[in-house]
Amino acid sequence: MYILGLNHGEINSSAALYHNGKIIAAAPEERFNRIKRSKSFPKQSVQFCLDFAGIKLKDVDYIVQAWYPGAGWIKYNPMLSGNRIKREDYFYTVPDNLFNLTDRTDQDWIMMSLDNDGLPPIYYIKHHRTHAANAFYLSPFEEAAILTCDFRGEFETTTMGFGKGNEIKTLEKMFIPHSLGVLYSSFTELLGYQVDGDEWKVMALSAFDVDCSFHLEKIKSTFKLLDNGLLELDLNYYKAAILDQPNLYTEKLVKLLGGRVGIAGEEPDHWHYSIARAMQKVFEEIAIHMLLNLYERTKLKNVVLGGGSFMNSVFNGKVIENTPFKNVYISHSPSDVGNSIGAALYVAHNLKNEVRNTTFNSSYLGPSFSDEEIQKTLERRKIEYEKIEDIPKTVADILSRGEIIARFNGRMEFGERALGNRSILADPRAENIKDKINSIIKYREGYRPFAPVITQEKVSNYFDVSEVFTCNYMEKVVQIKKEFHKELPAVTHVDGSGRVQTVSEKHNLSFYQIIKEFELLTGLPIVLNTSFNIAGEPVVLSPDDALSTFYNSGLEYLMIGSFLVKK
Repeated sequence: MYILGLNHGEINSSAALYHNGKIIAAAPEERFNRIKRSKSFPKQSVQFCLDFAGIKLKDVDYIVQAWYPGAGWIKYNPMLSGNRIKREDYFYTVPDNLFNLTDRTDQDWIMMSLDNDGLPPIYYIKHHRTHAANAFYLSPFEEAAILTCDFRGEFETTTMGFGKGNEIKTLEKMFIPHSLGVLYSSFTELLGYQVDGDEWKVMALSAFDVDCSFHLEKIKSTFKLLDNGLLELDLNYYKAAILDQPNLYTEKLVKLLGGRVGIAGEEPDHWHYSIARAMQKVFEEIAIHMLLNLYERTKLKNVVLGGGSFMNSVFNGKVIENTPFKNVYISHSPSDVGNSIGAALYVAHNLKNEVRNTTFNSSYLGPSFSDEEIQKTLERRKIEYEKIEDIPKTVADILSRGEIIARFNGRMEFGERALGNRSILADPRAENIKDKINSIIKYREGYRPFAPVITQEKVSNYFDVSEVFTCNYMEKVVQIKKEFHKELPAVTHVDGSGRVQTVSEKHNLSFYQIIKEFELLTGLPIVLNTSFNIAGEPVVLSPDDALSTFYNSGLEYLMIGSFLVKK
């Protein structure tokens, strides 16, 4: 069975192809059209998926869109269904009128079947069901509690449920305007940052150890935690549900917090640090409240987290120590970009009862390029290069000298994070490296941290984690052991933490070998990893993208396939 999943119209459009129990190909559209977080129809991503499998669209069994346009059928819409403007609206208005003759019930999906040999049946799945499917079906668990949180999907903002075998059940739902995503985004905007793009900055600022008690008390007065595990916002302070007005926050919230609104591009000061720190504490309190309630409902030892809210890697690293759950899983793509994967998996398993695959699910799902293709690109652009025989040793040697090198190798990662195949690597021991990458390569704020990448078997030697801890997708922030803070200044954030990535020989042999060679030279099985892009641009996809980004930044070395390029 082939199932094509789509995330179209939401943040970071994407496509994914399911076949025989697994996602075999997937890519965000932004990587092709080079428009960051593109919402365009993922035409090029779809074509890549089909080409990868060697099939045509007519060979696909089902197409699945990660959004349910019939969500409004729970209530009659007189403006649309009673006063049809164009006949194309029949897709909505005919069912809406006919539902007046029935008991309206809320549905999770609808299927459109067209009598056309070239176009398979199309499923439309509720947004949060696809978040849940991404979280549960990519996990290794046969049974797990499920929590999804984001800004909104149709009308839902949070769901609690569980998965068992092939089935996903929803136990509780929260609806707009009450939303953990709305809360975090409101303060992202208040600080002067961009919603749906700069929440990372708030997380980075929250690590600075300042007294945030004033702002914490004020923010906590703007919402209530409910007995059912959910959240109720005081709408005197938040107006995210009012889509035709600017700002997610009200003037009353501005006054409550001292009368200041952040200005884009300004240097952060105590006010920024305090609000960011308070907001992170609030986020964690609310998310833990939800998880404690979910545990009481399910009594399961495993939990999976989905939705854009769980891109909050600072919180993700604290789930086990703050809840009764024993195991937590967050996929490589919990945000909207992963809903193409979730949509395909929901139909495959929850609706079609296909056998699940609970083995490791790699994020290396995108395009790859042969050395022959790369060499042709280098020669077409008249770029000098050197063919390297021992790539791991060469890269490790460059890193050990304190140099920064970009790496372009194998299949492109899916999701928000580069995990070694489209990455910029550096020596974590060098004190000036963090500032150098931020200022002349990434062109971003100097306070933002970089991720340490370590071989799986050594992670508990350097981080305050158990020997069985894994973090394959850079999805959790944990504490670096104090004795290594001075030795690892480039990857140790101001609070002693690091957004760690563990690499195993089985999952990415070539990247693993680089880290092992670096260990032979330096004694450290750790390198710095950040995505191969510059501020405002998507991660590179093709050899041309890699070369353009290389020459448009302060990078001096590029390992592209088997070829080394120097400036």
